[in-house]
Amino acid sequence: MISLGAKITALLLRIYTYPYRKKHKSLSRTVKFKQKQYHPPKNYRYEIINANGTAIEVLKPSNLNSAVCIVQFHGGGHTQAMNGMYRKVAERLCKLTEYPVYSIDYKIGNGLVFPSVHDECYSSYIGLIESQLKGKIIIAIGDSFGANLMLSTCLRLRNDGILLPKALIAISPYIDLAAIGDSYKRNCYRDPLYSLPKNQKFEDYGQFIRRKTPYCGITSPFDSKLSPIYAEYHNFPDMLIQCGEFETSASDSETLYLKAKSAGVKVKLSEYGGMWHDFSYLTPFLKESKTAWKEIQQFIFRIKNKLPFDKTTNNGKGR
Repeated sequence: MISLGAKITALLLRIYTYPYRKKHKSLSRTVKFKQKQYHPPKNYRYEIINANGTAIEVLKPSNLNSAVCIVQFHGGGHTQAMNGMYRKVAERLCKLTEYPVYSIDYKIGNGLVFPSVHDECYSSYIGLIESQLKGKIIIAIGDSFGANLMLSTCLRLRNDGILLPKALIAISPYIDLAAIGDSYKRNCYRDPLYSLPKNQKFEDYGQFIRRKTPYCGITSPFDSKLSPIYAEYHNFPDMLIQCGEFETSASDSETLYLKAKSAGVKVKLSEYGGMWHDFSYLTPFLKESKTAWKEIQQFIFRIKNKLPFDKTTNNGKGR
């Protein structure tokens, strides 16, 4: 059962997104975050570096020299730039772990098609591990389309014989661009961000809720390089997957968990009851979001300290 705060927030989100959902507009392409000059928290250092032509925003505690670092692949459907929300995510990660956070600020644009963003993220990650992060223990995190970019980068690293990150965290991964999962129908009226209005039948409007993106270009959405849900995950690092029970794309998380587990990966899926896409990023003030962030913190510390992998959960639908 979700908290009262989450119920109220879900209702407010449903009201806010109704004009977009009614006309089947993409939130990532339509809603724009205001870009403001960034000022890091007190006692933290912030800088922008370059990795193979891509800007990387770095946030770290002052005078920190850590053997562990976090690389963030931000989401936004390749149309949202690094923004205030993702900088807050970097701050939270930095404060929870005291590790530096490197956020890949890849180029965005409505006209981009595959493999442009995927290639840039792979190239920038290679640039990081060959310079700034050489010899470091790396934990990668990605949300939504950023989880797609993270997993695709790691699949290429594995296939190229390059060392993968020590662990991966996938938040509400959007990794099936064919969007064939059963959660699109199961949650077609429950997701406060992407659901259909109640007066629109799934049989008539289901193609809109599946959010097929023009980023595919001429590439098949079933191509595993574009949609990593269709890849195989042998020889992958430990993985934590978090999603909301009511996400239209919850199937992506569920299938990723099953595929990783069948490949022998130490993986945990926490599906938070009644919650929505990217809830811990969008609404960090909620009780459920605080629990999710605590889980991320504990997962990172277990990886760093080489403790046994924790498959238990108190989130209702952990696996």
